[in-house]
Parts: sequence; C-alpha cells; structure tokens
Amino acid sequence: MCGIIGYTGGSEALPVLIQGIRLLSYRGYDSAGVSVWRDGTLHVRRDPGRIEDLAPNWDPDTLAGTTGIGHTRWATHGVPNRVNAHPQPGGEGAVALVHNGIVENDLALRAELEAEGVEFASDTDTEILAQLFARAYDGDPVAAARTLLARCRGQFAVAIQHHDLPDTILAVRRGSPLLVGLGVRENLVASDLRPLVGRADRVIELAENDIAVVTPTTVVVHDESGAVVERAIAPIDHAVRDIGKDGYPHFMLKEMHEQPSRLYELVAARVDPEGTTLRFDDLGLDDDDWRRFQRIDLVGAGTGFHACQYGAYVLETLARIPARAVMAHEYGARDPVLGPDVLVIAVSQSGETMDTKVALQPALDAGAATLGVLNVRQSVIGRMVGGVLDMHAGPEIAVASTKAYTSMLTALLLLALKAAQARGRTQETLQPVAQALWELPAAVTRALERFEDAAQAARDIRRADHMLFLGRGADAVTALEGALKMKEISYIHAEGYPAGEMKHGPIALISREVPTVAIATPGPWRERMLGNVREVKARDGEIIVVATEDDADARALADFVLTVPALHPLVAPVVNVVPLQALAYETARLRGCDIDQPRNLAKTVTVQ
Repeated sequence: MCGIIGYTGGSEALPVLIQGIRLLSYRGYDSAGVSVWRDGTLHVRRDPGRIEDLAPNWDPDTLAGTTGIGHTRWATHGVPNRVNAHPQPGGEGAVALVHNGIVENDLALRAELEAEGVEFASDTDTEILAQLFARAYDGDPVAAARTLLARCRGQFAVAIQHHDLPDTILAVRRGSPLLVGLGVRENLVASDLRPLVGRADRVIELAENDIAVVTPTTVVVHDESGAVVERAIAPIDHAVRDIGKDGYPHFMLKEMHEQPSRLYELVAARVDPEGTTLRFDDLGLDDDDWRRFQRIDLVGAGTGFHACQYGAYVLETLARIPARAVMAHEYGARDPVLGPDVLVIAVSQSGETMDTKVALQPALDAGAATLGVLNVRQSVIGRMVGGVLDMHAGPEIAVASTKAYTSMLTALLLLALKAAQARGRTQETLQPVAQALWELPAAVTRALERFEDAAQAARDIRRADHMLFLGRGADAVTALEGALKMKEISYIHAEGYPAGEMKHGPIALISREVPTVAIATPGPWRERMLGNVREVKARDGEIIVVATEDDADARALADFVLTVPALHPLVAPVVNVVPLQALAYETARLRGCDIDQPRNLAKTVTVQ
C-alpha cells in the first residue's frame, strides 16, 4: 500500500515529490516523508499525517535540491509515528531509503546487525534495508544493492540515496512494482504511473531483481548478477493516465485481483514464515489482557458482520475465549453485559459505519476494552477505540466488498492466533494455521486463474430469480457472503444458510429454477456437506460446488465445480469466497447490471 516517488533533474525536487505523494494518496497512508540531496548531505523530513497538513510545514529552503525521494507509508512494522516514517536513515545519515513491501527475515537480520553494533531507531523492516546498504556500500552502489537482494527475503521495492552520490537515485525491485519514468533532462522513479504523468513520456518497468542507477540524463539497469541489461521502454499511454481501473472493466474486478498482494502484505507484517513470532505490539493489549478477557464481542454490519461471525468462530476455536458476533445495529438494543473483562471488536471497512460507531458507545461507557479492525486507521471509529488492527486492503471503490472482506477475515484470524498464543495454546496447534496463512496469497491467485469456471456457471444461472448458498462450520459464513455478493450486484434473490438448516425449511425451494451453491472443501464437515449436496441432487436441484481441484466426489454430484486449492480448514474460507465473488461478478455482467454502483446501495453507510 505504500507509495514511492523519486526525482532527479534540473528542477527543484521538493514540489515534484509533494505532488507525487498527493497522486499516490489514493493507496491510503498514515505518514509521509521526503529526502533531498544538497551539498553532500541528505536533508530528510518525515511526519505522521496527511500531505495536505505536512507539506506547508516542510521548509523549501532546508529541502532545496534537485534530487530527492518521497514516500507514503501505511504502517506495518511499527506504529505510525515520525520515527517509523520513511525515508529511513542508514549509516548515521549516509543513506536515505524508502521501501514498499515486506522483508520477511527482518527479525534475524535485525538481531545480526545489532550483534555487530548497529543501533536501530525505528521498529521498521525498512531501517534494516537502509543499515544493510550503508554497511555494504564501499563506493559501488550496485554491489551494495546486490547485498540487499542476497540477504533479504520477501517482496520489496526500494529507492535509495547516498550522500556520496549527487543527482543519483538507486532503484531496486523484488516483487513489488517499480517504474522508471524518462523525461527531458530529468528522470523519475515511482511505484505506479500516476506520479510520472506530466513529467515523463516514456517508462521502463523494472523486472524482478533489477537494480537501476538513475541520474538526470542516464538510466542504467543491472540484473541480480550485476550485469548491465536492456529493458523495454514504452510510451505512457494516455488511456491509463488517470487513476482509473488500471485496464480492468470494473473496479470490482480490479479489486478482486489485488487480493493476493494485499493479503501477502497483511500476513507478512504480522507473522514470520515459520509461524513462531506474531507482531501485535501496536494494539495496546498485552498477554495479560488476553488472559483476563472472559468474552469477546464482535460488532459489524453487512460484509463486516459476516467477518465478525468468522472472527468469533476462529477466536473460540483457537484461543478458547467465548466469542459472539452481533449485528452492530442490534448491539445496544440487547443491553449487553459489559465490563473490563470484555473485549469489543468493531469491524468496518471504512471506519465510518454509523451502526458500528453507535454500537461502540455502550462498550466505552462500561469500561470494556475496545479494538477496531479497520481499513482506515484515521477514521471516526479509529479515534474511538483503544487500538486499531489495520487490515491493509487499500482503497476499495466498488460498493460490493471483495478485498476488504478477505482482509477482514485474515486480520481476525491473525488476531485469534495472537490471543491463542497469549493464552498458552501450544505451538503445535498454532503453527499449521500460521504457515497456511503464508500459502494464502498464492492460493487466491490460483483461484482467480479459474475465473472461466465461474463464467461458465454464470451463463447458466443468470436467468434464475432465486438461489441458495450452503456451507458448514467456518464456511457457513462463506455461504452468507456469497449470497450477499450475488444479491448486491446481480439482483438475484439469494439466501445463505448453514447447510444443516436446509432440512428445516429451505429444502422446500429446491428445483432446477433455484440453483444451489455449496462449499465442500476439506475439513471436519465435508462428508456432511456432501450429504446435503446429495439431498439437493435427489430433488433435481441444480448444483454448483466449491471444491478442491482433485475432488472426484464433488465433480460427480455437481453441475458446475468452482475449484480452489486445499488449505487448512480455518484458513480455507478466505480463498473459498473468491470463486463466489467471481460467480456474482460474471452473473451481474451477463445480466447487464451496474457492477460497481448497484442500485440503492452506498459504499459507506453513515446513517442508522
């Protein structure tokens, strides 16, 4: 979610950097900063807050110079404050570095550098990159950059200045996108096209493990071995110069395809690949707090409420804390029993949902602990609660939530792991779940690659007026969310149920005219779920099953199969919802519906 801008040329760098930060603001951020080279010194200014408030306080005389880098940061490692903001220094100010992405082995690298005498000022993984580069630099910037690629695991894009290198920006890419914009006697570095437009007319997209040395008149690209390589130069297409949909026909489709990268950043920021270290120091809750809680209430509305239901399920399963999900607009009406031993978690994509805001008030009045799982840290709810778990989904434009929903689930599962660890659950219980979370981004990518399966099923069901969605266990929530997506954007009346409820009424609706969607991936309830599917088949119902790629039983029963990779049953609901997003999208498209702005709905509900 962070953004990078760099400029080197004949103009003052600061105005270009500030404008670039403004153009990157759509990504969401909680702090921003710049570094400008002048007279052998890197002049750095960085602060928490919005660029509209920060820029007037950045002295243009102090920050005068024609080469600089800027950054918008969305906090992952370390809370949003001045010390953790970018650019991060290295080598006692010899280096300034900005960074998108995650260094996965940051804890091991930090311990190693501290043993060598390096003193860290921040909690960020970015400072590790800066200190590594500073220690490796001996006059050859490419060799120092190769050290970063050799030593650091993860996905990251980096722009670097060194006080010995006037008019020079070093750009390093692994995983996270990074572009070099080519202008007239000036060049730029950026994490996407928006800040390049108007100053550059051509662009180089750096390849994996590329290192670019950028000056006002030259761009030299090296591969991981240090060899000079040629990269394609493309014109900046006027059709993609606005923020827009990045070539997708709808924001919803774009946001669905952003899910793997958003989930990767969320997981990598909170748990190490071995699943042994969980980072939640920014929530204002310690292990003693988790041990004293006697109950957890999760409140939300719409998709947020579905995430609350999943959160309650995984908190009870993993942490063994009684947990319940309550619709936010009903929370106060039940006059809940609250006190210091109760934690109330508010789940909201926008942080402005009025129902959820109002539901928090009884908790605050009663002295209960409060926490927000939010996509906008500096929001109304974010200011009310005691701590914020940032879901890092990024701005979501389409009314129907996709990436925010999967990020909510993942954030709540991470929180459940932390609670379980604090309450003494064994590592043998928790580690398989944590490691499955690291498999999640690739699993979602694979599910999105099977979009045509959903399109094929949609061509058949687009004429339906009613649908049923069935699931068991944690995937009962997936059924609810799948039904909500279908009704929101295709206007087909769809209902989600725990599959065991089918015999208690909904089975009366089964027919060829009412398609049934069943989630039947591996887990303790799979056989019972397949039994429910057989009951639908026996009544000549049309069946669409979400199943793993090798599930012959599901294929034998279903009219259509939407395949997903197999994951741990507690993690699987995050990937299982993806084909249901695709099914709703394709159905709505074939029915000619307004996918991004469905009738009667708003993105953020700010009235009760």
